[in-house]
Amino acid sequence: MKRSIKKTSIKDIAKEASVSISTVSHVINKTKYVTDKTKERVSKAIKKLNYRPNIIARGLRTKSTRTIGVLLPDISQPFFAQVVKGIEESARIRNYTLILGCTFYDIDEEERQMNSMIDQSIDGIIFFCGYDTYEHIKKLYDSNIPVVVLDRELSDKEIPSVLIDNVLAMEKAVQYLYDIGHRKIGYITFPYENQTTIRRRYEGYCKALRKNRLHYNPDFVIIDDQLRLDELKGTYAAIQKKIEEQKIPTAIITLADFLALGAMKALKEFGYRIPEDISIMGFNNEIICAFSDPTLTTVKQPKKLMGETAANLLLDIIEGKKIEKKNIILQTEIIERSSTEPPGKNKGVYKKK
Repeated sequence: MKRSIKKTSIKDIAKEASVSISTVSHVINKTKYVTDKTKERVSKAIKKLNYRPNIIARGLRTKSTRTIGVLLPDISQPFFAQVVKGIEESARIRNYTLILGCTFYDIDEEERQMNSMIDQSIDGIIFFCGYDTYEHIKKLYDSNIPVVVLDRELSDKEIPSVLIDNVLAMEKAVQYLYDIGHRKIGYITFPYENQTTIRRRYEGYCKALRKNRLHYNPDFVIIDDQLRLDELKGTYAAIQKKIEEQKIPTAIITLADFLALGAMKALKEFGYRIPEDISIMGFNNEIICAFSDPTLTTVKQPKKLMGETAANLLLDIIEGKKIEKKNIILQTEIIERSSTEPPGKNKGVYKKK
C-alpha cells in the first residue's frame, strides 16, 4: 500500500513555535514587525520541521510568486551564461528565483515556453536575444505582465529593454582596424534574417566600410548558418575554403569570439602568422580571449552588467517602482590584445603556404 506523506503546514510551525498562525505568516512573508526573539523561535521551528512554503498558494494570496522567467537561445554559450549569472545574482539579492527556458533559436519554442511560464504564475519574463518577431511579447506587455527584452532591439520602444548599440560597437571595431592601417577587412557572421542583433552588427561593418570609402568585397565576407551549429568547427571549415580559394584579407573581424578562434586555428594550420600575416578580431570578450594564442583583440560587452540591469529593471516594474528610463543602452569598449597589428608591406591576398 502506498504510504501517505504528510506535508508540514504553517499550522504545524505555529504549534511548534508556540505562536499564532498569523505570526508565522508575518515572519515568512515579512509583512509585519515581529520581535527578534519570536522570529528566532519561528525560524528554528521551520528548520526543525523542514518546512517549505507553497509558492503557488502564497502567490494566490499575495499576487506574487517572487519568481521570474528568463528565455534564452542557448545556455551552453558562455556569453549567455555570463548574462544569466548577472540576472540570477540580482534576483537573489532581491529575494526572487529564476525559471530558465532554452529556445534553441526557435521563435515558436519561445512562445510555447513563455505560455508555460505564465501558467506557473511567474511575476515577469526577460526575453533574451534578437529575434525580429515579438507579437507574443507585445500581447504580454499589453496584458500588463512585466517584461524586459535583453540584447534584443524592438521597434516598439514602449517595451522595456537593455542592450548595446550593436551598429556603433561594430563600426568602432572596424574603425580600429582601419586606423592601424588595414584596408582589406573581412567579416564572419551568421545569417542575419529574423535576428536584429546580428543584422545590426553587419550593418555596423558595412557602415564603417562606407565611412572610410572602402570597397565591400564579398570574397572577404562569410555569412553561413552552419557557424551557428558549431562556431569553432564551422568557422574553421569556412576559413579553410577561403584559403583554398586564395581569398584572405589583411584583417578579419567576427560576430563573436568563438568564430575568431575557429578562424585563427585554420589560418595557423595553413601557415599564416597572426598577427604578422593577418589580424583577427572578435566580439564579446569571453574569458578565453585572454588565454588564446595569440590573445584575442575583441569588443567587450558588459555581460554581467547587462544581466544585472535587466533583472533590476524587471523587478522594479514588478514592484511598481518609478522607472526613470525603460530603454537602457550600455557601453562597449575595444580590448586590444596581440591578435591585431598594423599590416606589413607584403599584406594583401595570400596564397596557401
